[in-house]
Amino acid sequence: MKDKVLISVVIPSYNRADTVGQTIDSILAQKVGADVEIVIGDDCSTDNAREVLTRYKEQHPDVIRLLFHEKNMGLGANWATCVKACKGKYICNCDNDDYWHNEHKLQLQLDYMESHPECNICITNHRTLNRTTGEFKECKAQIEHSDIQQSMWGGCYFCNATIMYRADFMKAHLNLDEFIKRRFTLQDWPAWVILTAYTDIDEIPVSTATWCMETVSITRPDSVARYAKRLDGDREVCRYLGELFPKKFPYTDEMWENYANGRLMAKAFDVGDYKSAKEYGAKYIGDARFKKICSQNRFLFKVYRLLKRVKRKL
Repeated sequence: MKDKVLISVVIPSYNRADTVGQTIDSILAQKVGADVEIVIGDDCSTDNAREVLTRYKEQHPDVIRLLFHEKNMGLGANWATCVKACKGKYICNCDNDDYWHNEHKLQLQLDYMESHPECNICITNHRTLNRTTGEFKECKAQIEHSDIQQSMWGGCYFCNATIMYRADFMKAHLNLDEFIKRRFTLQDWPAWVILTAYTDIDEIPVSTATWCMETVSITRPDSVARYAKRLDGDREVCRYLGELFPKKFPYTDEMWENYANGRLMAKAFDVGDYKSAKEYGAKYIGDARFKKICSQNRFLFKVYRLLKRVKRKL
């Protein structure tokens, strides 16, 4: 391996044997005047992803480092384990179903970070790819700097694959052992919430990464049952943030249960699962009163979904 790595790129891997090669190739294709390492943690993939990763390691032994976990850790814990192993001054992310379409991505951010020593986190614009339709859409990163932590909670919009962190800052303010001990199912959002308590995020208005949509994963589940499993993991993340920032992110089990009921009701509408919509709608207390009413009647449930489809087409 290289002795003086300047940039570490983390890929938390679980399955995705069909896309992880594209992810790695896009990193290897970067035109950057610095030594780069790629740290990949495989979280007990059940497809042939490990074979794919091993071939890449054999082809690029001085660049790629593999961490093969013996037990499934969860996405956040896998990511944190990789970050702890990084040697670079700067750390970047790229999930195993995304890729970098701009071959100057690393050089662009490296130049910016080196010339702005006060900058601890840097992002760029991105594009999305609907893998079902093949449609690309260019997107501008959106951050509300007036209250960045709260805007993260409300849905700040940028792509995880565009980010570059200053490693010493990141490791000083993130308790990575907590990510591992609590087996977080998320890695990016809690990291941003915590780190933005101490710094802003700088933006470079250039598109560098492709965020691939319409693929099923823990963050994009295709059923109510899978979404419920994801929310079980999200609960621990939000409980931890509540411990760190009780005023910003107040947490109680009662608040979480109601939030989860609302999200699961909405997911049931999305996937056409009336039984689940009725179950979770009956328990939900909130502003979505019309949706709640529709969740309790099969005919209204179908009408609501039909109106949503019509609205999307307009």
